Amino acid sequence: MRIRRRVILCLLAAASGLSAQDSEKKYAWPLAINDGISSTFQEFRANHFHAGIDLRTMRRTGFPVRAIADGSVERLTVSRRGYGLSLLLRHDNGDTSLYAHLDRFRPDLEAVVQRLRSASGKKYFGDHELTGPVAVRRGEVIAFSGESGAGFPHLHLEIRNAAGLAVNPLKVIGTLPPDTLAPLLKGVLLRSRAGSLINGDCGEFYFRLRRDGAACRPAAPLRINGPCDVVLHAVDLSGVAHVVAPYSLEADLDGRPVFRIAFERLSRDDNNQLGMLYDMSYSQPSDYYFNLCSQEGFALESTRARLADELQRLAPGLHELRVQVGDAQGNRSLAVLPLHKDAEGEPRSFQRRVAPIASGGGWMQRAEFSVHANRGDVMVKARDFPAAAAQLKLRMIQGKQERVVAAREYEQGLFFSFQPLNHEPSLQLRFELTIDGVVVEAKQKVVRLVWLKNHMAQATHWGAFSAEFGATTVREPTVLLLEDVALCPDLPLLGTAVRTHPDHFAFLDEVRFKFRVPAGTERIAQLGIFRYRPAKRSWIYVPTRHDRGQGTVSCRVLTAGTFALLRDAIPPAVSLQRPGSRLRGKLRRLVVRISDQGKGVDDESLSLHLNGRKLDAEYDPDWGHVLITELESLKSGRNELRVQVADLGGNRSDQVLPFTLH
Repeated sequence: MRIRRRVILCLLAAASGLSAQDSEKKYAWPLAINDGISSTFQEFRANHFHAGIDLRTMRRTGFPVRAIADGSVERLTVSRRGYGLSLLLRHDNGDTSLYAHLDRFRPDLEAVVQRLRSASGKKYFGDHELTGPVAVRRGEVIAFSGESGAGFPHLHLEIRNAAGLAVNPLKVIGTLPPDTLAPLLKGVLLRSRAGSLINGDCGEFYFRLRRDGAACRPAAPLRINGPCDVVLHAVDLSGVAHVVAPYSLEADLDGRPVFRIAFERLSRDDNNQLGMLYDMSYSQPSDYYFNLCSQEGFALESTRARLADELQRLAPGLHELRVQVGDAQGNRSLAVLPLHKDAEGEPRSFQRRVAPIASGGGWMQRAEFSVHANRGDVMVKARDFPAAAAQLKLRMIQGKQERVVAAREYEQGLFFSFQPLNHEPSLQLRFELTIDGVVVEAKQKVVRLVWLKNHMAQATHWGAFSAEFGATTVREPTVLLLEDVALCPDLPLLGTAVRTHPDHFAFLDEVRFKFRVPAGTERIAQLGIFRYRPAKRSWIYVPTRHDRGQGTVSCRVLTAGTFALLRDAIPPAVSLQRPGSRLRGKLRRLVVRISDQGKGVDDESLSLHLNGRKLDAEYDPDWGHVLITELESLKSGRNELRVQVADLGGNRSDQVLPFTLH
């Protein structure tokens, strides 16, 4: 009853606002209900920007979808995944609007779909350009909302101008849902560059922001002594308090603009700048980390300032970085970041214990040296190392070149900062503890790395693993570290897992990771490259290609991370959800749960028979189930549902699921 009342109120609100408000706007609200927004324009996706907005539909389907302006229906698309059922409308001004994830089209257009299906013999025939224009008026029903393709019930709306650029619908559409909620500013993440220190430490650090009057601030001023990356953790709340991406970000350092971006328009080529805006380590749908330090080629940012360089040039003393984040309806939030700049080379008395070492005493053997990289710099830290900086040095050997690097202090130990000497993949690090200039102890560590540069294609090999980098993988020199890691996946591991890091930036050109297939391996289809997800402690399959001639499997990657070659030998798990009723006359549907632990379910392999009768039903990967509404063959007493399905590794499940009805 509550849901029905809510639907009626939404319909009345939409109808009452349509004539008065929409007449003053370029475009009208496209739904007969107004349940708010679930995704905004230019939000983060794993490999692209979101090119439209998603409208909520109360987790239901079947609501009328209306044309946002006069125009002609130009194209119908019927696809199994992606946008599912979608409709393209061309308007009189040359703009186009796309309506996706539909349940069905209006009757005259639905008749076209049925004719195409009959003629092609395909349920999903892809794109179809209409031969004759089907004119529609603003506000006219053209389809009904659904959940076809990828995702749960919603309507995706995309607007492109005559030049083909996607524009933000929230800036041109009428009757927007009320929104008085300002963006939430959660925290700020700082990463050292060129050996700079952040609050006396070197590396990556996250600071929470707390509300303090009209602004959000960290608990204390942030102390830096050189350049660093600044990443803002922020989200917006739509009018229904759903987490979405904000509309704009503006940063000023001591009153000077250093970052400006607004999500207004987007070209398909702009997707290559995804990792320049969003931090790829932590960003995900509904949680966003924004890089405030522009880099070469970042055309979406308007000031062209380089915040890291500006921080390096700051005079010693207290400074202020102010960041304003806004949504499309004018709500704004402010973050104030006090920054205390230490003078470069200024001696600091760190509060750490330094022991008077008269002999080696095994300090080097007990020491742990951790390696980090950011941009073109490599940093090696020795935490809790008790010697003075003058007593520890690093001799780095790369190919035929050698260099000695002096140790530097930080709050909890010593560290080194350097750049690679050349493009040799093997870097030998020899740490030497000296007393009165004499080496009394030493320890060695070998680091595998790739020094990526613009206009330079590269390949690296390490055991059974190899990687190929395109010529324009990066715009600025960037170090990528490689190492073996000890992980135990649930699926059989072939060889060792390889960690490539850091993973906070995106590759701008094609990068392929490869694993050599062990000799004598059978059932190659079961093999796949999987990526480890630390937050969920799980592995996800990456689409893998087999090269029989080279004896390898490979995948394309957008960012670094931890990868392994696994064997998927486990068939899909199949179960019948308990029927909603045991009475044959009242049962409306059956639900079959299908899950796969490895490469994923093969949609095309599904075959269902109910009491011997073949059914026309599909697997929905978003829900992980099959809904069966074709129940004519049900009978009182024992029924049998036979489910045959395979995964992408070729493992098959063939199960008979019995159930009894009265």
